[in-house]
Amino acid sequence: MQINNSSFLYGQQGLQRSQDKLGQASQKVADASTQTLSQPSSKNKGLYGSPIQDGLIEAKSSVLEAQANARVIDSSDKTIGRLIDITV
Repeated sequence: MQINNSSFLYGQQGLQRSQDKLGQASQKVADASTQTLSQPSSKNKGLYGSPIQDGLIEAKSSVLEAQANARVIDSSDKTIGRLIDITV
């Protein structure tokens, strides 16, 4: 009997995407914090406010996504364990 564990793979892919998004958000915060004050304030507008706020919100969102994907991986692992116990 073949056991297909695609949810585990989807969880791993989602976790990797979350890590990538967290890296991008961290870079956005770092870039925004090093900008000089001589730039016009109109360029400092972001989606949620300032670029730093944007980066922090995106970072928090990435953390929540990573936690959700970790739960998918955990649930998939438990399910596979139960299927193995049933089939053995």
